[in-house]
Amino acid sequence: MKSITRSKLATAFVAAGLAFAAALPAAASPGFGPGMGGREMTPEMQERMQSRMQARLDKMANRLEIKASQQDAWQAYAKVHKDMFDGSMKAPAKDADAATLARHRADMAAKMAQKLATHADATAKLQSALTPEQAKTLADMTRHPMGGRHGKHGGFGGRGDHGHRGMMGSMGGGMGGMR
Repeated sequence: MKSITRSKLATAFVAAGLAFAAALPAAASPGFGPGMGGREMTPEMQERMQSRMQARLDKMANRLEIKASQQDAWQAYAKVHKDMFDGSMKAPAKDADAATLARHRADMAAKMAQKLATHADATAKLQSALTPEQAKTLADMTRHPMGGRHGKHGGFGGRGDHGHRGMMGSMGGGMGGMR
């Protein structure tokens, strides 16, 4: 992969991480944040999320047709992918002031940026273990991680029942509800 493409990919990962971290509502939770509608993530919700993540990884492995010689790189990639959502994103105190909330969001964005950089490294290692055709498939899946536009292109789903704004549309933009 050319360095300019790698740079664009890294930039996209960092931007996605920053958007993700900024969109997290500030409430205490045993998982990585409240679920949809501001509810705390119950152990059952966390288990379903982990199950869906594993199903997506299994689908990726099948689509990539991972060979035995590529298993080490694939397992390392899958571990890093799972570690991105390890529950380490804790919310500030419920009575935190504005400056504390802003600092918390900045810290969470920095933490997510580090996780995304680690994910980018694992992706590069996986890509180097793949055949050119597999690498092209990985690029397509990375470019359209939720199945492409409107769930087409044989991906992992689409927007489902979340409407035209997608799953994050109900989160109010992530910056204190400003729109």
